[in-house]
Amino acid sequence: MENKDNKQFLYDIFDKISSYESDNSGYSLGKLAIQKVFEATNTYSVEDILARLTIIDSMYSTQMNRRYYGLEELAEVLSEINKKQNLAEAFLGFLNDKDLSRFQIRGKATDLFAEKYGIGKNGEDKGLAVSLISKYAYFETRYQFPIYDSIVREMYPRVWSYCGFPQKEMPQIKTNDICSFIDAIDILIGKLNYKTINYDFLDRVLWYVGKIQRGNLSLILSRTEYEAFVKKYSQKVKKKEKEVNEFIFDIVGVDLKTLPLQQKSGIIYDFFVLAKKLK
Repeated sequence: MENKDNKQFLYDIFDKISSYESDNSGYSLGKLAIQKVFEATNTYSVEDILARLTIIDSMYSTQMNRRYYGLEELAEVLSEINKKQNLAEAFLGFLNDKDLSRFQIRGKATDLFAEKYGIGKNGEDKGLAVSLISKYAYFETRYQFPIYDSIVREMYPRVWSYCGFPQKEMPQIKTNDICSFIDAIDILIGKLNYKTINYDFLDRVLWYVGKIQRGNLSLILSRTEYEAFVKKYSQKVKKKEKEVNEFIFDIVGVDLKTLPLQQKSGIIYDFFVLAKKLK
C-alpha cells in the first residue's frame, strides 16, 4: 500500500530542489565547472569532446582515465555519431524510442553503449562505459538525461519500498543496460506523479542519499561542515597494529538533531533524514 506521508516528504524535497540555489559543496561546484567546459568547447571535434569527457571522468570518478586510450576512443565515437545527428537531439530522441541504432558505430556491429573502450596494460579490452556516457548525455542535454550510476541503482529499490509501491511491480535494472535503466526511472517518476520531479531532481535525491548512506560526505558538505563532521565522528581504529584516527560516519547510529550542519531546516538536512529512513 502506498505510503502518502513518505511520498509527501519526497514531494517537499523536490519542491526545495526546484528553488534551491547553488552552494559551495563539491557537487554543485563540480556541476558548474563541467557546464562551463561544455560552454567553452562548443564544437564536436574529438579534441573538444575529449576535454568534456576528461573533466566529467575526473569530477565523477568514473575512472576511464585508468584505461589506455579509453577516453580518446569514446571521444572519437561521439564525434562520429554527431556527424549523422546532433548529439543532444540523439540523446533526447533515444529517451522516447530507445532505438540504439541511432548510436551505431560505423564499421562495427556495436553501438555507443555496447562498445568496449580502452585497453589494459596487457592489451586486453577493458569494458563498457555506460555510466560515463550517461553523464556526458546529462550535460549535453542540459540535465535532461538520467545518469546511470551504481548509487542510483542501489537507492532505486529503497525509494520504491519507502513509497509503498508493490514489490512485484518494481522493474529490474539490468547491469549496463541503459534501456532498462531509463524505463525503470521513467516508471518511478510516473508513479511518484508530482509536478516538480524530473530526471535531474530524482538523480540528485538518489545520489545525495546514497553518498550519505555510504559515509562519503566531501561532495555534499561545504568544507566548514565537513571539518565539523570529521571532528565529531572521527574515532580510533586499528590499522596495521596501530591505532589511528579515522573519519567514520554511519547514519544509522546518528541523532540527526546533533548533526553539525549550518542549517537544520535546509535541504541538506532533509537528505540526511531521508538517508536514515532508507537505510
